[in-house]
Amino acid sequence: MPLPQAAVCPARDAAPVPGELAGLRRSLAVNTRRMIDAGAFTPPPTPAQGPVPGNGVQACRPARPIVRLLYVHYLAARPVDDIQCVAQTRRRQRCTNHLLSGGALPGTWTLLPATPRSGQLALPAAVMAVYDLAGIPYAEQLRWRAQRCLQHAAIPTAADLAVADWEPFGPLHHHEHVHARLPTRVRRPGPAGQAQTAVRP
Repeated sequence: MPLPQAAVCPARDAAPVPGELAGLRRSLAVNTRRMIDAGAFTPPPTPAQGPVPGNGVQACRPARPIVRLLYVHYLAARPVDDIQCVAQTRRRQRCTNHLLSGGALPGTWTLLPATPRSGQLALPAAVMAVYDLAGIPYAEQLRWRAQRCLQHAAIPTAADLAVADWEPFGPLHHHEHVHARLPTRVRRPGPAGQAQTAVRP
């Protein structure tokens, strides 16, 4: 008798399952975590956020944002505020801190030219939304590049339990991740009935 995927897939919510299937789900979850930590498997990106409760505005949150780091463009594997530290904790588990947690200096969303170098095909969009870290101190940019939280950036002897998942950005190869507008543009009334636009990172 075939089993539905949701009954055994650890990434999907399922109704209570028999003990044998529960054990199989646990084994699959452990194996998947080991492959992710070893860099042998990359889970699909998290879908964009739904409407923000209370204001009914659809949040625009790129699943794989383009990040400008040390004046090089990278493609992140997940949303900016979900980028996780790769260092190993004292319990030999991956650190659960994020790069933006603990009062870390944030970057800024900006629109930068999306035109490729001369001699290449042109892109349909003239500009692209980039999470720009070029304005923060050099040491902070190195921390982002190493993908370490503030705590583990101060402990250089701590081993990495995962590989930093920055991918060099190619405008033609990664064209599906190019967005021509800044994330979460919220229109609100301005003076004399004109609309103003606020940007939430």
